[in-house]
Amino acid sequence: MTMPCRGLHAGLLLLVCLGVAAAEDKPWTPPAVHLPARDGHPLVACTPAELERLRTAWQGQGPEHDIVVARIKHVDAALPQPLSFPPRGGQHNQWYQCDTCQTALQTVDETHHKCPLCGKVYSGPPYDDVRFTAKHNQLLRSMHDAAWAYAVTGNTAYAEFASRILLGYAERYLQYPYHANTRTNPLWAWVSGGRLFEQTLSEAVALSREIGPAYDLIHDWPGLKPEDHTRVRDGLILPMLRNIDKYKAGVVNWQSWHNAAMFIGGAVVDQQEWMQKAVYGGNDSVIDRTVSWLENVRERSLKSAGNGLLFQLGNSITPDGMWYEQSWGYHFYALQALVTLVEAARRTGADFWPHPSLKKMFLLPVYYTMPNGELPRFGDDTGTTAGGRPDLLEPAYAAYQAPVLLSLLTPQPTWDSVLHGRDTTATAARPALESMLFPAAGHAILRTPGPAALVTAVTFGPAGGYHAHLDKLSFVFFGFGQELGVDPGRAQSQAYRLPVHREWYKATVSHNTVLIDGQSQANAAGKLLLFGKTPDCTTVATTCRDAYPGVRHDRLLVQTPEWLLVVDDLEADRDCRFDWLYHNRGQRATCTAATVKADLRSLAGSQHIQNALEGMTDAPINVSFEGGKAALFLAMAPAPGTRVAVGDGVGASVTDRVPLVIVSRRGRTARFAAVLQPSTGPMAPVPPEVQCTADGAQLTVTVTPPGAASYEIHWQNSDHVTVLRQGREVLDATGSPPNGKP
Repeated sequence: MTMPCRGLHAGLLLLVCLGVAAAEDKPWTPPAVHLPARDGHPLVACTPAELERLRTAWQGQGPEHDIVVARIKHVDAALPQPLSFPPRGGQHNQWYQCDTCQTALQTVDETHHKCPLCGKVYSGPPYDDVRFTAKHNQLLRSMHDAAWAYAVTGNTAYAEFASRILLGYAERYLQYPYHANTRTNPLWAWVSGGRLFEQTLSEAVALSREIGPAYDLIHDWPGLKPEDHTRVRDGLILPMLRNIDKYKAGVVNWQSWHNAAMFIGGAVVDQQEWMQKAVYGGNDSVIDRTVSWLENVRERSLKSAGNGLLFQLGNSITPDGMWYEQSWGYHFYALQALVTLVEAARRTGADFWPHPSLKKMFLLPVYYTMPNGELPRFGDDTGTTAGGRPDLLEPAYAAYQAPVLLSLLTPQPTWDSVLHGRDTTATAARPALESMLFPAAGHAILRTPGPAALVTAVTFGPAGGYHAHLDKLSFVFFGFGQELGVDPGRAQSQAYRLPVHREWYKATVSHNTVLIDGQSQANAAGKLLLFGKTPDCTTVATTCRDAYPGVRHDRLLVQTPEWLLVVDDLEADRDCRFDWLYHNRGQRATCTAATVKADLRSLAGSQHIQNALEGMTDAPINVSFEGGKAALFLAMAPAPGTRVAVGDGVGASVTDRVPLVIVSRRGRTARFAAVLQPSTGPMAPVPPEVQCTADGAQLTVTVTPPGAASYEIHWQNSDHVTVLRQGREVLDATGSPPNGKP
């Protein structure tokens, strides 16, 4: 006998699994923001106790000593080198691409940059300016490291070196030309540009992570004269703050970094009003509010304008704990900014760590971990891991003492473990991972036992921000510890400005979902219909009605220990072409029905598909994906007049090719029922037989693997599914969406 698992029950289970009790979401009173009472600096880079831990490690022996000494040795290597500042500010890495080949350039020297595919050499701005960014970052890191070396050792040579770089930028900042990360939009250039870097974002990162902390660490060095402090304050930090503050970004990760810069910059120049603005926001001008409104429109945000830390903690994070942009890369990027501010505030006596949204941001990712150790590559991401940011996890563990966080940390000492005083001999086991639902973030993770250890991650949630993709009801799929079904994320070279980003990476065509008439979805929200699980079977059903006008798309996934079933039920108010897509790792996709050169010109993004073959068939469809670490076999139920195409699309770059299949059907309705079955055996298994029939509001899918037990899946009224194995019920799940069916 099985028990239904309703969406509400699953949501409550999630809160328990995350260790975030409902009581933790009770009203929380933020602390007051003010400069610390203690005399002297550092104020925000570290507390006296933290600095003492580093000094003790430096004076002692063993692994912690070695960690501290290693950072100081980097400074020792830089001390004798002559300082050389770039002639102007830096530019964004997205310009370091070949316009023709849409791939990253390779550096020949500081003024020559070569495409590895066509051999074209680029020179001058903006290509040279990308290298200037690297040089600026190198100088700022050296300054920051030297400031720490002085604070730990007391050696004035380090303070002198750090001050030379700091004062060098104080002399140059207002002399550097103002520039932006755009050639064509003067309003955006005015709002978002800078002098040291091309964006208020980049300048805020530099000020909060390096410039402010470095100045804080050497502030009380006697070698800095009153006029030097004036130059740093009036020539660098305050001009940077005023530039950053002109752009009110609202819910966006830019504002997270702006806030961190305002808090730290304000603290080190003794201007408390900047610190308070960073936390609470401020009284903005009409221009400020207009800029914020425009950005919120660009982000498709329905939230009211706001800018401070408290606003973002209340509006930029889902109740599950995921950053609203639905990209793990940007979840951690925003989290880094939040931690930078919160840690600085803690050191001044204002503790924002208890805010429940912040805690959830740390606890959530571990439950998304895929078999390859990464998080699902939804949105603009390249392969983030839950434990990949120990610099963030250390302060979080210090604040929460959560075993989940400890399980992600290395037993080897690091700079941050020494700083925060973690006992590296203490360990914790990783939590057991199971099928889970994250309703507010809009994701479901399906996990089933067995040799293949299948895992599927489904995305169905709210409309995303700039770094989300047009991918509603898409999924990724893993088996035998390998990534199989692919979401490409973004190009590793960060090719945001190039056509391939909007035509492929962001577009629907690169995702495992259904297109209508070959066009990408609108930026739409999906909804959950049901979620259920038993020890050997798990299921989720979702729907979207806003991705295409007049089109309803319901999708059901059922996962057993051997295979994943994907069922799509679509209905439109007009005749349409429905293009079902699936991308899988390997060297090739083959289908006996696809034998002639394909014409995919009516498919948006098809220019990025190569080696395409197609054909028409009324028979069952069988596709094999081979050449990877695990093979995959796709079996789809037949339908008259089906067109099948196979080929390969773009992966991590235009040279990384991922095989794909496109199954197209026409009409006002369409149904697809496909089984995905991975294998690592030497012989290709005979694919299962899949049949799909409709009887009123019920779809029935039968899956009959050769020589194995058959399954019947009954999907009724979109929100009730029953799974039978050899006639015996193994799962029954019913959804209870608010206000009835979506």
